Amino acid sequence: MEFIQRLLDLFLFLLCALAVLSVGAALIRRLALFGISQIEMFTLALGAGTVVVAYGVLLFGLLGLLHRTVLYLWLGFCYACGFVELFWMRKRNHFPSPFAEFWSDLSLIEKFWVWSLVLLNLLAMLLCFVPPTLQNEWDALSYHLAVPKLYWMEGRIYYIPFTPHAQFPMTAQMLYLLGLGLTNLKSPAVAKLFHWLFFVLCQLALLCWGTAVKQRSLRLGLIAAVSFASLPIAFFESTTAYVDLALTAYGLLCLFALAKFHSQPDGRWLVFAGVFAGAAAGTKYTGLLLVVLIVPLGIWAIKRAGEPKWGHLALGTLLALTVASPWYVKNWLWTGNPVFPFAYEVFEVFGGRNWTKEMAQAYTISNKEFGGGRDILTFIAMPFNLALNEIRFGQCARKWLGSCKRQGECGMGWKCGKFDNQDLPTLGIGVLPLALTPAALFALVCEGLPFAVSAPILAMLCWYAWWFMEAQYLRYLLPALGCLSIFMGWGASRWLKAGILTAAIIRITISVGLIYAVLVALWQSKTLTPLPVAVGLVSNEEFLLTVEPTFRVAEFVNRALPREAVVATYGFPLGYYFERRYFWADEGHNRLIRYEKLRGVEDLLAEWQRLGVTHIVIDWKFVPKESAIGRWILEGVRRGMLEQLWQEGTREILAVARRQRK
Repeated sequence: MEFIQRLLDLFLFLLCALAVLSVGAALIRRLALFGISQIEMFTLALGAGTVVVAYGVLLFGLLGLLHRTVLYLWLGFCYACGFVELFWMRKRNHFPSPFAEFWSDLSLIEKFWVWSLVLLNLLAMLLCFVPPTLQNEWDALSYHLAVPKLYWMEGRIYYIPFTPHAQFPMTAQMLYLLGLGLTNLKSPAVAKLFHWLFFVLCQLALLCWGTAVKQRSLRLGLIAAVSFASLPIAFFESTTAYVDLALTAYGLLCLFALAKFHSQPDGRWLVFAGVFAGAAAGTKYTGLLLVVLIVPLGIWAIKRAGEPKWGHLALGTLLALTVASPWYVKNWLWTGNPVFPFAYEVFEVFGGRNWTKEMAQAYTISNKEFGGGRDILTFIAMPFNLALNEIRFGQCARKWLGSCKRQGECGMGWKCGKFDNQDLPTLGIGVLPLALTPAALFALVCEGLPFAVSAPILAMLCWYAWWFMEAQYLRYLLPALGCLSIFMGWGASRWLKAGILTAAIIRITISVGLIYAVLVALWQSKTLTPLPVAVGLVSNEEFLLTVEPTFRVAEFVNRALPREAVVATYGFPLGYYFERRYFWADEGHNRLIRYEKLRGVEDLLAEWQRLGVTHIVIDWKFVPKESAIGRWILEGVRRGMLEQLWQEGTREILAVARRQRK
């Protein structure tokens, strides 16, 4: 039965992917009749289609039309729009040849790379059928999947006050909402497969990059795609319902369109660049970088190409702002801050609904606690720290190859010196960036960079500068690593022509990096996301009951609590598996409860009563019993105001005594 469910989920995803490709093909064929290749047509159609489908779901959600019938009608409409174009796109004779080389020109070892990529992508697709767990997908359980699930349960997109993450740009999450809705919340697999699709889209965009250089080099694009796919963090992300690969894909498509304009100066490339820049900004706030860069990079491309397409650049910039704007306008209307919860000092005059200056400062500090320092030594050592992250065995990055001015026990907490929450082989960048980047730098000394490589390098440096100063969390660096893959692909393709020895060294290096990535992926399929669960040999429920504590909490809540229950959570911001109304009641997440005005358990119960709270879920691991909240809850239990219903380890479920409810 589980295997049949996997097949049904895969069928639903393929149905969605076909609709995405169809509506994208309709747009691209009508707007891009200027001699692009089949692979470029497919890649652009896939990227544009995800934007159209996602924004359609957003519109239906804002109109209160989140129903399965509406979603199927929307998919049918998208399919109908591009039915003819989809079949037209299948015929190769409609397109020019993309590359100067052909498949037959590739060496045996290069064909091995291609088949290794196929293996990696198929394995990643399979692992998407493993349900999210606390160890792998904290943010998915917290908001990437949890917020779309709340929207679906309510039948509309609405203001969720208890988490600031609900106000983030959510273009990718609209696709997750589509996947959750089509399965009626029975499976997260379709939603997760959309993020895998962005992983594939990143590789396709990188492969197409070879068409943007004068040599039309297949090897440049292939090595760039291999370099990105062999990043363990990229593979791991493709098996989760996060959004960083979506941001990376839209960023690469934007930069690719700019690069293509330089080599093929048709103004419509600038229009495409604007659309994808807007999609990136609509996926994550850091995507705003592309909206800022599109003007200077567009001017640079126009000057280099000698084609004064200023009107197209203006239109592209306008489209970037337009495509991104729904999320920022929504935030401004709902919170008074278009980039909520950031820039609180700037938008404080407009409100900052359910947010305070202290919360904003704490949130910023929590992001800056990751990674090493911000000094020059750590900056220089960062490439080594990132490349060797998975073999540091927990050694702090500040002490490994950087600087650490603290003596004795570090007071900065568990995040200090780490680029993620855990030290795992999957949370690293592998060996190729450290191995191929110096080779690319040597090639740069020998010959100048083409515009198709220079533009993404500039974007990479901007992304890296933000990452280094603000939030050294590894997956936030994926867009920059995508751009770096282009540089590595260009450099390696240059050295392949330098001689037999250098070509052999480059091919062996890439093969070693790819084999390492496959081994890490196989390790992940055995430990973090077990392959038997992915293929249905072990049921989702059996797996989750065994390994996932948040599911065991939710299982009791969904089984034992009445449908009308309202759950307040403390130290437990992971509500994806809940099928009851809930909110985060912790002091640092929102202002639903004004804790500074409370004086005891009676005041706390009065606030719960005001919010309709019937039950409490608390994880004492994150709520100190000596804190005010901890003391009040324990006092409520002693005085009979709260009744214990369930406990496992540090997690406890309490019911508000009926006499305390109105």
